[in-house]
Amino acid sequence: MLSVRSGPIHGHGLPPFPKLIFLDTNIVQNLSSFGEFIYDTALTPNLASKLESLGERFGEDIYALADFVALGHRAGWPIALSSRTLTELRGVGQPKKRLRLINWGERLTDYFTSSFVESHDVVEESSYRELTHFTCIQRRRLSDLLASLPQDVDRQLIVDAREFGCDIFLTMDYRTIWKYRDEISQVGLRAMRPVELLEHVRPWAGLLR
Repeated sequence: MLSVRSGPIHGHGLPPFPKLIFLDTNIVQNLSSFGEFIYDTALTPNLASKLESLGERFGEDIYALADFVALGHRAGWPIALSSRTLTELRGVGQPKKRLRLINWGERLTDYFTSSFVESHDVVEESSYRELTHFTCIQRRRLSDLLASLPQDVDRQLIVDAREFGCDIFLTMDYRTIWKYRDEISQVGLRAMRPVELLEHVRPWAGLLR
């Protein structure tokens, strides 16, 4: 599992270390579906065939996720996701796959919630949604800035990421999110593919291992 680092990491002359990385729903799904390779470096013939069928860009990002996880094995990564992600996972059609993804999403959500509370010195009983909360007007204004994105659920996930204080939105949704990365930057977020995020944090490799 991606973990949340326990304290700040500092470096002179290095690119800014991510404060909080929001995981798009497709990232959560792929961490589960390709977990055998990402976490255990076990590339079975079936997984290799599946990666090949999904195209070069997709394959590059899965390999980058594996490197990203390995790079942060000791220090962990500051990750976030929202309840809206679980709502999307509950819409998966195949029952077995849906259950597996929901369980995985809940594990990541619980980890984010507990780590977010701990890092903000808030008692455990507090909900992370009580720590930072936009008004309806604020959410609407941010959503309006993202009007060029074709799907409302994507706009709301991006607003959630801003609400949590994230600085990076990690996605493999190439057509309806990553394509609009310039527009997303207007609300203070950097939409990145895994290969881009890996290159961004690679200079920190010596401090993370």
